[in-house]
Amino acid sequence: MAKSINFGRLDSGSSQNNEAAIIFVHGFTGDWKKTWGRIPEFLAADRKLRGWDLFGFGYESRRRFDLLGLWSADAALPEIATMLYTTISTEVPKGKYKAIALVAHSMGGLVVQDAVTEHADLRTRTTHLILFGTPSAGLAKADKLAFVKQQIENMKPDSVFIKSLRARWTEQELDADPKLRFLTIAGELDQFVPPSSSLEPFAESTRRVVPGNHVTMLDVDSPEDSSVKILIEGVTGGAALSGPRNSARVAAEIGESAQLVERLWPSGKPMPHGLDDTGAVDLAIALERVGRSSDALNVLSAHKPQGTDVQGVLAGRLKRRWLVTRAETDYQSAARLYQQAYAQATGQKPPDSDQAYYHGINLAFLELAHAQNYAIAIQRARQLAEEVLSHCENAQDPKQELWRLATEGDALMILDRWKEGLQKHREAMSKTPKPWQALSIEEQAIRTARLVGRSEEEVKALADIYEGQEADTQPVSAADRRQ
Repeated sequence: MAKSINFGRLDSGSSQNNEAAIIFVHGFTGDWKKTWGRIPEFLAADRKLRGWDLFGFGYESRRRFDLLGLWSADAALPEIATMLYTTISTEVPKGKYKAIALVAHSMGGLVVQDAVTEHADLRTRTTHLILFGTPSAGLAKADKLAFVKQQIENMKPDSVFIKSLRARWTEQELDADPKLRFLTIAGELDQFVPPSSSLEPFAESTRRVVPGNHVTMLDVDSPEDSSVKILIEGVTGGAALSGPRNSARVAAEIGESAQLVERLWPSGKPMPHGLDDTGAVDLAIALERVGRSSDALNVLSAHKPQGTDVQGVLAGRLKRRWLVTRAETDYQSAARLYQQAYAQATGQKPPDSDQAYYHGINLAFLELAHAQNYAIAIQRARQLAEEVLSHCENAQDPKQELWRLATEGDALMILDRWKEGLQKHREAMSKTPKPWQALSIEEQAIRTARLVGRSEEEVKALADIYEGQEADTQPVSAADRRQ
């Protein structure tokens, strides 16, 4: 690697299997380590950020003027962006890191924006982009100093670099990219990079302000400092504290899903046709993970399924939309698809029990969620739950054990066998579900628990299983099974 580039770990470097990385990029005259002070230390110590590796990227940027065209000069911003891209490609391999969070200060924020907008494969892997004091609309003070350094020339508000960068950002609609967690942060006292340049080029929902000026906003001495707290929240979002849905695993899954979408449905290409059932389901789930729920529905609706799995996945998306919008047409469509799939699975000789329990438990859930008369609904749901348990006993596919255990858990809750149901969910959790699987299972289980009248304390105990906060993994006793 060239001597002008510095790249290395900002944490202990002891992790082996992490799939997500945070890369810090300093600004003008900064340093790949010193710029960030104690911020990496506080991030590495925070439980919510377990699973993330921390790196720093550095480049030559000196205060002295350059002899442009004579001997040597510090690289211009597009060249630094290419160096960053090259370094990430070689030092942060795609096979290991499925998700990348880029955190930058000042001019470094222009570097990362340029790298992301110029390189589609980096853009696909980037799940977080967080800027501190970045002159995204240019730096007015650069007009008087542009003759000194080409890095400053690039930062002029009317420079080709700034105009091109903002045009690419807008064209790629990165403000509205549902898979990208983007924040732009200004120092309350920053007179060097005013809010008109650091904040105003972006949507108001992405803007934050912290105490300090352009430099001291990063000078922190406590994990309670605003810059640290905003950074942690920006990376973790709504992820669980630990367990299968911790922030690193969620980010890695989003990055992996984005790459799958690009492979099966490349940008700018028409929606693919001719996928088999597995391909259609995988693409739909990946689209949903990167925030393209409507596209997921379109893929499934246009697909001609060979079996009942696609019907169930489509019904599940319609069911979830109905739970949000309460549009009766979505409920009717979901119920019809589940009923057709259940009849098809149970009508085979012998029945396809692996598909039957999946469709049957969703029919039981819809009975409760759409109940006009609860007494009748719970009777129908319990009848279905008994059938579901029978299908679970006859299931054949060991690859579906996670879903079978979760289904048994929900069926037992509907049958008022609460502690047995909890134990089945503990067993499901022990199968190390993917983040999207854990979220899907947890959401349905919690809704089912509430629909059958369980207390909020009991619901929390159920949620804790999937959010890594439950310690009780002991088998349920015979006495408990009767409760």
